Amino acid sequence: MKRTHILTLLLLTGSTFFGSTTFAQVGIQAGVIGVLGESFSTHDLNDKLGGTYGFTAGVLYELPLTSILTLQPSLNWLNKSWSDELDDGVEITKTKMIVNYLELPIQLVLRQPRVSGFFIGIGPSILYGLSGKRTVTVDGSQIISDDYVFGSEEGSEQKITLALNAMAGYSFGKIKLHLNYSKGITNQPGEGSDFGNDGHLALRFGYVFSTK
Repeated sequence: MKRTHILTLLLLTGSTFFGSTTFAQVGIQAGVIGVLGESFSTHDLNDKLGGTYGFTAGVLYELPLTSILTLQPSLNWLNKSWSDELDDGVEITKTKMIVNYLELPIQLVLRQPRVSGFFIGIGPSILYGLSGKRTVTVDGSQIISDDYVFGSEEGSEQKITLALNAMAGYSFGKIKLHLNYSKGITNQPGEGSDFGNDGHLALRFGYVFSTK
């Protein structure tokens, strides 16, 4: 009897999943990133880099579960940048740090039961470190160019970070505008360390190729 109940549940789940794929939507999205706070040291080691900004682009997939509930995985490229400029009256020293990630969030989205309307979502996310570079220029001449290597030594940032995502936005038919907040949970920096995987805000515009 127990096996029968389990089999029935699996069949119902499978029917719901495959039945919903008829109404699934694929889209693209892009936007800008902002990170609160400072990270990484300046060239003179007396301060932290600030003014964090960046860019993001990716693809999304929407799988309706009910008329108001959608499962939305996406794959995004994240480019985060920190910078600082020091003018001591003799020379201008600029320090810049850029770190790139792949982001895979899987969010459960609650939306209004119509083509246009507000929506909110929440779910886990995985960040995968791709590459990074630190550069220092003095009066326009580059003096340092170092690669940011993930997991190169103990206490350094590892490639994989588990994060939590939350978003809110509005759908204008096929066009979507939403603000996403991501907060790293694992692989966080200890005292005296600086990682690039801290929380960030992303303002994205998206476009889906079909609406039902």
